[in-house]
Amino acid sequence: MNNLNLIILPGNGDVNKEWAEKAQDFFATDFKSVLIQYYDHWSNKSELIDMDIELKKFKDTINALDGNVAILAKSVGTVLAMFAIHSKSIDVSRITKCVFVGLPPEWARTNGFDIDGWSSAFTVPTTLIQNDNDPVATAEDIRKEQVGGKFRNMTLVEVKGDDHVYGDFDEIKKYLIE
Repeated sequence: MNNLNLIILPGNGDVNKEWAEKAQDFFATDFKSVLIQYYDHWSNKSELIDMDIELKKFKDTINALDGNVAILAKSVGTVLAMFAIHSKSIDVSRITKCVFVGLPPEWARTNGFDIDGWSSAFTVPTTLIQNDNDPVATAEDIRKEQVGGKFRNMTLVEVKGDDHVYGDFDEIKKYLIE
């Protein structure tokens, strides 16, 4: 994996900075580079990610990197990754894999993000790790969505958990480093 770059796309709230930085430290020796996307709305105190601004930053980050990219995305980061890949704003051929944790389908729809459309033709190999009792969406919720035809190109992995934190990086590593 040392010839592969990792981009970390955290969750919406600025509390996710700490999660992203822990992930960066954890995976630092497994990749050529490990970069975190820090969202503009964290510093301007807006509640919601600006998808257009963050999409441009994500594209610029990928374009500045040499080599292929893996994506580790949490919550709203999963939405940003799906948007970037669907819109072809990034060179999808350079994305070797995605690991998504804590997919928030209802939150995304409520906030006007078309994740159903964005995931319909999703072709990047993706593992979706979802806690069995995540208050945002349980693994069973995601499974039902997959049966209904959504997120069907993503491999769902159900793990024990009753929060939306996803701090077990050893578990994530199983799917990120193969």
